[in-house]
Amino acid sequence: MITKTAAAVVILLAWSGFAGVVADDTNYRNFLVGDRAAGMGGAVTASTADLDAAYYNPAGLAAVAGSRISLSVSLYGIQKYRVADGLGPGEHLKAAQFETIPSTFGSILNISENLSLAFAVFVPDSLDINVRESFRRRPDAPGLERSDYYSASFDDSSTWLGPSLGWRAGRRLRIGAGGYLVYRSLDTKQDWAYLYTAGGTREVSRVQARVHNLDFSNYSLLGILGAQYDLSETVVLGLAVQTPSLDIYGSGNLLYAVSLGSPETDLLVESAGMKSRNRLPARFTAGAAWRESGRFALEGNLSYHLPISYNQLSGEEYWTGEPFSLRLERKAVINLNLGGEYYVAERYPLRAGVFTNLSSSPGVDEEKLAESRDKVDMYGVSLSVGSESEHTAFSIGVNYVWGKGKTVGFTEDFQPAAVDQREAHLFVFLSSAYIF
Repeated sequence: MITKTAAAVVILLAWSGFAGVVADDTNYRNFLVGDRAAGMGGAVTASTADLDAAYYNPAGLAAVAGSRISLSVSLYGIQKYRVADGLGPGEHLKAAQFETIPSTFGSILNISENLSLAFAVFVPDSLDINVRESFRRRPDAPGLERSDYYSASFDDSSTWLGPSLGWRAGRRLRIGAGGYLVYRSLDTKQDWAYLYTAGGTREVSRVQARVHNLDFSNYSLLGILGAQYDLSETVVLGLAVQTPSLDIYGSGNLLYAVSLGSPETDLLVESAGMKSRNRLPARFTAGAAWRESGRFALEGNLSYHLPISYNQLSGEEYWTGEPFSLRLERKAVINLNLGGEYYVAERYPLRAGVFTNLSSSPGVDEEKLAESRDKVDMYGVSLSVGSESEHTAFSIGVNYVWGKGKTVGFTEDFQPAAVDQREAHLFVFLSSAYIF
């Protein structure tokens, strides 16, 4: 027999996932991290030789010429979401937000001809969305008009920081390793008010409301191991392995309140000090590049993310003492990156690439809608131009990512329903580095 608290958790799962923008846990490359990688569609595992290497393949640090400070790689752009019938039949949830994301910062120190050390800070995920919607529905009773007012804010970001090193193990072989502290913070608030007024006088008859607040933060550790091998002067192979993340500490709070004027429907679910986790699966990336230093490069990468499942939040309901949890499941997924660069006059790199960002979500299950998460497969293109000199490097470029899929919305009586979702992200990125 399902308890009232357990039933509320099922509703929470639906409300947390139906908008799709609460927490994007199932797409791994919502935008491209780094300078050169952002221009080449993320295809740099075999050929990277700058600060990007600390994220994609630390073996590339051994090929860096000279110590350097990457002053910034920042993204400026618009993220758009549209969930058809996300707030009920005919009521679409739409969100568009301008964001500034400092995606990369760090430095590389050449210890010797064969050894380089780096320390970097990466922001591989960031989302800050605010939504306001109001509309009228059919009256629930003769002579009454119902107006719905919905507001939501979503703030979700992840930060990686830590050291890495690259070592030239031979004339053709480079190996590397890195360790990162991963910090994730999420804060989301959703409010839904129903205002009932008399059709003729507009006198307020009653007000009903739903409130959902969820916040958590957590810390974890992960490592990256990598190798690059020169098959010839022009062909290079790369391999990188990212370990699963290891939980250190995390906590969260949850509040779900419903006031509909009836003991059968009114509900309060509250939990503070919940245990929070953010587990990233193991990832294997293989790449091959055909290049001529200072002239051109073409590269392709394949990344395989292993499946994983875990309780994202777990704790006890304050009023009843009942234990409950919010579970996240990810399936295995393979992503592709293709990119190339060409140097004009040996100092002006032109870069372009394409990539996939497929969802690892199991998808929307028609028989278990309230427990489903959104599944949106994404595709992206990138383009950049740059300038390099003996002591400086600069680039500017564009990333565009788009996709569509299914998520969970609501019927008019607040029951979960499968609906369509679309996303689009357009970013302009700027980067600069000083080489010494």
